[in-house]
Amino acid sequence: MKDSDIQLLQSLVPGLGEVPMSSAYWIQRAEKSMAVSTRGGDVYPVVDHTRGHGVWLYDIEGNEYLDVTSGVAVRALGLRPKGMRDFEEKIVDVVEELPGQDFDNIPQTLLAERLNGITPGDFPKQTFFTTSGARAIETAIKAAMDQTGRRRFVAFRPAFHGRTGYALALTASKAIHREGYPQALDVIRTPYANPYRTPGGSTPEDAAAYALLTLRDAIENEGGDIAAIVVESVAGEGGMIVPPPEFLQGLRAIADEHGALLVADEVQSGLGRTGTWWAIEHAGVVPDMVTSAKALGGGYPLGATIGRSPMFREASRHSETFSAEPRLALLSLFVLKSIEEQGLMDNARIVGGRMLEALRDRLTDNPHVGDIRGLGFMMGIEFVEDRASKTPDPALRDRIIQNAVSKQHLWILGAGQSAIRLLPSLNTTEEEAMEAVTRFVRAIDEEAGRAGRSPSAAAG
Repeated sequence: MKDSDIQLLQSLVPGLGEVPMSSAYWIQRAEKSMAVSTRGGDVYPVVDHTRGHGVWLYDIEGNEYLDVTSGVAVRALGLRPKGMRDFEEKIVDVVEELPGQDFDNIPQTLLAERLNGITPGDFPKQTFFTTSGARAIETAIKAAMDQTGRRRFVAFRPAFHGRTGYALALTASKAIHREGYPQALDVIRTPYANPYRTPGGSTPEDAAAYALLTLRDAIENEGGDIAAIVVESVAGEGGMIVPPPEFLQGLRAIADEHGALLVADEVQSGLGRTGTWWAIEHAGVVPDMVTSAKALGGGYPLGATIGRSPMFREASRHSETFSAEPRLALLSLFVLKSIEEQGLMDNARIVGGRMLEALRDRLTDNPHVGDIRGLGFMMGIEFVEDRASKTPDPALRDRIIQNAVSKQHLWILGAGQSAIRLLPSLNTTEEEAMEAVTRFVRAIDEEAGRAGRSPSAAAG
């Protein structure tokens, strides 16, 4: 961090005084002043907020890290991409805030039209803007209830749709997310189609058939008056699970049978990450609604729900003060244009496929690597005590994350019980991708077979 950056902090905070460049020092201060959340101060050092480029970030002590999290799928174009920085300078005089739910402005209308155009379905669509993925899910839930007049929903285990109100009722990836909080929705919850962990099955088709049969049985016993089936097109936080196409196709059929909507949660998997605009396109399925966020804002908080028109039956059924502010809408349009013009969906598909192939090739003999799965730049590696039992090994997973960050300088995240997720920026080069594979495999080789546990905060 430059002296000028430190001086800026000192000018903003009266009496700040010295600003030590020590992660331990600032983590200790954060623990006292900030409510506990998902921060992993026992794993990750303090990030230097003034540096970073592409897939490379730095801590405040000057160490460089290869980032394969892209801010949990937020930074589609990497850290501080030059084109985006130049574009932000062009829009510096744009008004910061206009309450788009109350007053129209051109940028948000153009962004809505763009999103409607890239979302599957040959029918009239509308977009509702919000500020996060969880709020995009909240919007979809309220819209589904408004459209159908029903209050029952279908969700899956594992699933992550957010930690707020209605969204929390659909979430079931970790008990800690829900314990002690009353649930706001009537939810029929059945297993997500997981080819690696299907009872009695051995193929993706078995996994799809088992999940769909279980769901049909649950609906028959609990009630078919469902407003919507809400599903992650790829289960992200729950373990980076890629469902068989037949599963998503079957959900479309079940929704149609019961007059329900199919809502695809694409907050993590959408906007080119899997090689198509939306992951559900790999299954050839057209949902009634799609939720988006993360990459949509180009590093700023922006979410959207895109669905059949009309989304709500009348005005004032839903609203939010902040949403697609003019600057944000323009920046989002820039991100979508960049993904398309730079061929980043093809890059995610091709380079992501080569990463997956390299991981499978180099980890094929490791008995603690249970499954390697993914689509494009959305990958999950699941760790087990042994391949025969498939018993999850979260302690090993956590040690690998600790090793990767502290020794290999590879920035990664956990997912599910015992998986690690890789979410490279969409413009990651093949050279950078293969370097990430090398560092990751080295961390696995160094930690596999060791005893002990590392901090659970690494799991996210």
